[in-house]
Amino acid sequence: MKVNLVLSGGAARGIAHIGVIKALVDMGFDIQSVSAVSAGALVGAFFCAGYSPEEMIKIVKSTEWIKVLRPKVPRYGFFSLSKAEKFLRRYLEVELIEDLGKSLYIGVLDIKSGKSFHLSKGQLYPILLGSCALPGVFEPIRYGDYILIDGGVTNNLPVEPLLSKDGLLVGVDVNPTNAVEKVRNVFHIIARSFLLAVRSNVEKRKELCHVVIEPELQNYSVIDIWKAEEIYMLGYQKTIEVMKNYVQQTSR
Repeated sequence: MKVNLVLSGGAARGIAHIGVIKALVDMGFDIQSVSAVSAGALVGAFFCAGYSPEEMIKIVKSTEWIKVLRPKVPRYGFFSLSKAEKFLRRYLEVELIEDLGKSLYIGVLDIKSGKSFHLSKGQLYPILLGSCALPGVFEPIRYGDYILIDGGVTNNLPVEPLLSKDGLLVGVDVNPTNAVEKVRNVFHIIARSFLLAVRSNVEKRKELCHVVIEPELQNYSVIDIWKAEEIYMLGYQKTIEVMKNYVQQTSR
């Protein structure tokens, strides 16, 4: 069965998207295209470039992420993504989004005009990094006349590019809104505030999906990248559960 996949942002929780893809592939679903934002866009780019879920989780677990991000004196953000571009180039090896092996739509927001875009053509690296530029944490990315930030600000479940495509529309939301016992640091505060704020733009878009997958990530922070294997497996397990139920219901 053909699937078109929508992947939300969610920082470290976005690792669950890799498990979702692994489960869909294991169950025989054919992922045709991906529309994604922020952490979901990173996973989508690697998948569309031909990486298997096993290869992706290996990269996540073996990378020293603090070396990929460059701290800077805050003006537009605490971290620069310039080193992250070098990291991505080493693995993805294409210049344009349309050169990837599968169709990918990346959600971004131009902070100057206030307009959101779902880009499926153009320079991969500035667009992808712009989609990940969480306001206040990462420095915005200049791309032509645009200054790009995380597209999740206005649309953290970008279903729109896939609505007219044939196949099953599967949305994946990795942002449960549970209470937390403590706030760890300023980055945790900014990331959590952002994800709480975008809930309103996600709920109405879930209704447009044929299937919605929400991994059980209530006990995981947006900065829990060292728990990658656990987060990955939760994405896998929830997808198996949800898709089995869907297949059973539709086969009656």
